[in-house]
Amino acid sequence: MVLAFGDIGKGVEDSEKYFQPGFSAKNLMALVPAFVEEIQVFRDWLEDIAKTDEVVQLEPKVMRTTADIIGRAALGERLNCHRGDNVFFEALKDSVGWLITDNTPPSLVKLVHPLRRIKLWRNNRNMEKFLKPMIQRNVAEYTQKDGVVDGPQTIMSLAIKSYVNEVQSASDKYAAGGVDPKFIDIAISQLKIFMLAGHDTTASTLCFVYHLLTKNPKALEAVRTEHDEILGKDVFETKDTIIARPQLLNQLPYTSAVIKETLRLFPPAGTVRQGPDDFFLTQPDTGLRYPTKGLMLWDCNIAGHRSEMFWPRPNDFVPERWFAKEGEPLYVRKNTFRPFELGPRNCIGQELAALELRAILALTIREFDIESVWNDDDPEWFGDKAYQAEIPREITGHSKRYMPARVKKRVIEA
Repeated sequence: MVLAFGDIGKGVEDSEKYFQPGFSAKNLMALVPAFVEEIQVFRDWLEDIAKTDEVVQLEPKVMRTTADIIGRAALGERLNCHRGDNVFFEALKDSVGWLITDNTPPSLVKLVHPLRRIKLWRNNRNMEKFLKPMIQRNVAEYTQKDGVVDGPQTIMSLAIKSYVNEVQSASDKYAAGGVDPKFIDIAISQLKIFMLAGHDTTASTLCFVYHLLTKNPKALEAVRTEHDEILGKDVFETKDTIIARPQLLNQLPYTSAVIKETLRLFPPAGTVRQGPDDFFLTQPDTGLRYPTKGLMLWDCNIAGHRSEMFWPRPNDFVPERWFAKEGEPLYVRKNTFRPFELGPRNCIGQELAALELRAILALTIREFDIESVWNDDDPEWFGDKAYQAEIPREITGHSKRYMPARVKKRVIEA
């Protein structure tokens, strides 16, 4: 547990609620065909890499894919981050590199760097210039069609509807172009948060899924068997099958268990909560109580996820634990699993992340063997050379060296 002085305002929480309808499981399922289109770009890249037998850094490519999926979910737009440089994505990543997250010497150097403020100002301007026209198109479409949107609704289109219904009165609902201009600023801020929080956390999780499945061939075989049974044995029809019946992605319990177990072992991010006036942290051995009033509390979820107090075989990859019933040795106790945190301020994008991961695995895991590659003298953490590490200009728990990997195309019988 880490404590710091500060205050968590309600601004983010208040504006985030307008975007919650778009993150519902039902709405995201309608957007699966668009997600598949973006995942296919990643799948084609894997096929190209497999022909070279090269060792590549896997995570940067996955990050661009997840960014493209977020673009489709939020705006209904193709950002094409995976195919080349995207102004918004590059500005966001550069801004992350200038963030001050600790008091280490590199952070202090960034803090006093003469170009830091200019860089951040330029990046914010570029992100706004990129996002604003897209948001305005969504607003214009909403206004022209009196709030009726054809086809699947994006996170943005539902947010506009939610904002208009709650904030703007019926008398001025369609005045001044239909939507209060303040909404544009809210939307830009939220989209930056969604992209920042969602693209790399999902990407690092996928990389660890590939790694853990390769290390555990029985689990890998179980995932592939499940996909054969639910999605059909013809892997070359998988894309069309998912587009026609996206709900099949909700019928992959073992795949979901693998994802949960990966998030348990390698949660990519933590969370902060504000300490209430009457809440104290108690040292279990001495009984000493620490007040939390006026403090921000950060719970180290990776420590909790690997604690023997809560988890049998805490450092082992055991997807089967997620099927254990109460009273059984591997039963997962309530509130012990918290990669997305719990309560009213849990991760708004957790349904999207889980759906992305299932879809990407469905379209890649049977066609390719993706094996992480390490040096013989690489250090290990809990017996594994793949672990989360601090990477310069990143802020979440990324895989060490961005998960170097070799991709091989599997021979699949027709």
